[in-house]
Amino acid sequence: MDHDEIDHADHPHGTILSWWELWPMLAWGAYTLYLYATGRIFFLLQSVYGHMAAAGGAVLLVAFAYGWFLRWRGMRREREAVHAGSHPPDHACACQACAGKASVGRYVRSLAFIVPLVIGLTLPKRGPNSLAAIQWGAGDVAMTIKLAAQRETERAESRRGYGWVTLVGAAQRLGGGSDGKIGTMGFVARKKDMPEDQFLVVRFIMSCCAACAQPVAVPVRWAEAKSLEKDQWVEVYGQVDTKHQILVADEVVPIVEPKTPYM
Repeated sequence: MDHDEIDHADHPHGTILSWWELWPMLAWGAYTLYLYATGRIFFLLQSVYGHMAAAGGAVLLVAFAYGWFLRWRGMRREREAVHAGSHPPDHACACQACAGKASVGRYVRSLAFIVPLVIGLTLPKRGPNSLAAIQWGAGDVAMTIKLAAQRETERAESRRGYGWVTLVGAAQRLGGGSDGKIGTMGFVARKKDMPEDQFLVVRFIMSCCAACAQPVAVPVRWAEAKSLEKDQWVEVYGQVDTKHQILVADEVVPIVEPKTPYM
């Protein structure tokens, strides 16, 4: 007997969600909370958006639990209908709704979630690196100064006898003709044509997510620059040379990567 020939008054049933409709909610909810628990979500999103994404992940898990409950309840009602005789076993409905099976279209739509999930699992376990910085324009002092000029002037606080500023503040001093002793921090990057005694100290500015992040890079001259490794986080203390638009380091101190690598 075809499904369309069954009297729906004698055959009460509703759509039963299939596993292929439910698993994306479970996978993405669990993956989002995993990124949040490991802190890797803040490599992709600004802090406030990272917390919002975690809340969204929790909602997905709740939606999965609710959908699974509906699936279980619907299948139980079908079994009860069969036992009660309103849905005779010899003429059991074979429709996809009652069987809890998914159509080909549902399989395709569900499988489409796999690609971004697999890509997400390959994300690095650390923040932005020197390769990304160079590819996105780090090393262009004019661009760095222009970017820094768009932000409010930062006041330096004293640290170890130096005026401590972010890289934005350091870039402002390079472009603003303001000499002085400053300290700042970032990770190490190098361009192929840089002298051995120079490197770039870099951090990214992020407004909302990694896709819109922009590198702020300040060139540094230090006699022992060759000993530094790419992507190594450092504090740099030195003198601003506005004539050559470079920070001449007195001391470079290796540090642990901060929990929030963005500015």
